[in-house]
Amino acid sequence: MDGILELIDMNRKRITGRLEQTPRGFAVITDAGERWVIEDCVPDSALLGNNVIAEGVVSGLDRLRAAWIGSPTA
Repeated sequence: MDGILELIDMNRKRITGRLEQTPRGFAVITDAGERWVIEDCVPDSALLGNNVIAEGVVSGLDRLRAAWIGSPTA
């Protein structure tokens, strides 16, 4: 069972950056210029163009199956 938990932890990722609507869907653009396309989560439209935090499981080279997306300020 420990091997499964390690695999799950390796695929989880938390990213921060600007949320944009792109031709491929919603994406978070990091300060380093990485583009993460968001899957399985529709963010609040009020977050578009703003900095966000997204957390989820990496599902491809540039895809994040997001569990949640929110504002970095609480």
